[in-house]
Amino acid sequence: MLTTRIAHLLRLGRAHPGQILAVTFTNKAAREMKQRVSELIGGAVEGMPWLGTFHAIGVKILRRHAELVDLKPSFTVLDTDDQIRLIKQLLAAENIDDKRWPARVLASMIDGWKNRGLRPERVPDGESYGFANGKGRDLYAAYQRRLKDLNAVDFGDLLMENLRLFQDHPDVLARYQQRFRYMLVDEYQDTNVAQYLWLRLLAQGSEDGPQNICCVGDDDQSIYGWRGAVVDNILRFETDFPGAKVIRLERNYRSTAHILGAASGLIAHNQGRLGKTLRTDGDDGEKVVVQGCWDDEEEARVIGEDIEQLQRHDHALNEIAILVRASFQMRAFEDRFITLGLDYRVIGGPRFYERQEIRDAIAYLDVTLNPANDLKFERIVNVPRRGLGEATLKTLHQLARADEIPLTQAARLIVETEELKPKPRRALAGLLSDFDRWRSLVDTMRHTELAELILDESGYTGMWQADRSQQAEGRLENLKELIRFMEEFDTLAGFMEHVSLVMDAATEEGTDRVNLMTLHSAKGLEFDTVFLPGWDEGLLPHQRSLDEAGRSGLRKNAGSPMSG
Repeated sequence: MLTTRIAHLLRLGRAHPGQILAVTFTNKAAREMKQRVSELIGGAVEGMPWLGTFHAIGVKILRRHAELVDLKPSFTVLDTDDQIRLIKQLLAAENIDDKRWPARVLASMIDGWKNRGLRPERVPDGESYGFANGKGRDLYAAYQRRLKDLNAVDFGDLLMENLRLFQDHPDVLARYQQRFRYMLVDEYQDTNVAQYLWLRLLAQGSEDGPQNICCVGDDDQSIYGWRGAVVDNILRFETDFPGAKVIRLERNYRSTAHILGAASGLIAHNQGRLGKTLRTDGDDGEKVVVQGCWDDEEEARVIGEDIEQLQRHDHALNEIAILVRASFQMRAFEDRFITLGLDYRVIGGPRFYERQEIRDAIAYLDVTLNPANDLKFERIVNVPRRGLGEATLKTLHQLARADEIPLTQAARLIVETEELKPKPRRALAGLLSDFDRWRSLVDTMRHTELAELILDESGYTGMWQADRSQQAEGRLENLKELIRFMEEFDTLAGFMEHVSLVMDAATEEGTDRVNLMTLHSAKGLEFDTVFLPGWDEGLLPHQRSLDEAGRSGLRKNAGSPMSG
């Protein structure tokens, strides 16, 4: 829709390419938009410098006016690792314990404040108390000052500093208001507060002429509230821009009538939506099938049998998708498909047993059973951090190679000497003692309880519980799923044997495979056959969304039938 509108404006001469601002959320979408416009007007699009993502356009504006926000045009954009490193330096300077108040937690809080367009001085008092006993806001301010000293910005600043530029320098804002005769915005329901404020400032118009803003979005597809998106932006569009015309695109080109009917019937119960009546000129198609299963193992068995039946009728596996709400649900399907010999791919992330937290947990269990496994021991010797860094490992490797013994045996020898400093020596001795104790319990404690004990006493579970990143909760759910699945095996050794077989099951690229992914990863994709397992209370919608936002939290989990 946006590409057609841009092509129409250019064809009619309503605006030059440099007078059109078109923003979207991903670089891929921006490239596709430019390519489609080129195809529509019959030639390459020249001189469209303002077609791109919010942040790409933000950085372009910022480099032109860097001095006005206390930067130099050559400023650098920090990646996440640099950002965490800088915050750790600030915490150390303030004598704040990074283990109790992790840098990633503060980084996530700062990112949230920037998504809402809040400078340090505007952060509410209550929110500041969420870190280091009320020091959150002061640390945010110190972090911003340090960025200026380094002539750097982080990702959130690309819009935050734009807001500061426009608010503090009306003359600069007026120039861009005059420049952009037409503004087009993709996926408007996914905009956060900072993006909304940025658009509002540009779209207010100037004395030299009115602005024209066209936003495309679907209030029923707002599924990124956890990432800062505010669906109210699209719901109040007519209020923000008096005289705005709302055009409902109700013809669906991707789904069948039965799928549209089922999806529309469900989503009609959502609160706070503009509403639409979707229709299709296509066939009714097959009816949606609802089937109850006892548990996820039965779900995997039933779906596996259905896929095998489809395969017998020459249905391409590439056109089959299984969409789950949370990544831990994939485990049952991966195990079942490996048993059946069905090829599959996980889209948007690694396979279950290839995930970082699962590999770490498996390493702890493996070393408990097999202390000679150097690769596994090396993986977790300093996870969570125990002060056993590269220097300690280098010393262990030298001794192990010289005496031709495993790393754990070398560790036992070295803790009896003065070769290591006292702190790493105590940490290494403690870890070896832990493994000895866990190993002694293998024959007397139930293997699932032992696995939980190992992950707890090692500090591994606590490490992720203290992590406030968006991925931490999913990692904890995956660890719980791992322990739960171990119930199906009689011993720890039996489970580890199963894992080794699963890890060995590699699939060649380019083969016909079932697609396994989360609902969020599937947005915008389409397949001939789709399975939706795990529609359980507390999982879809997720209990966290309901606890945080009540019935309005349903919207964060719902997907519009527009998504195919």
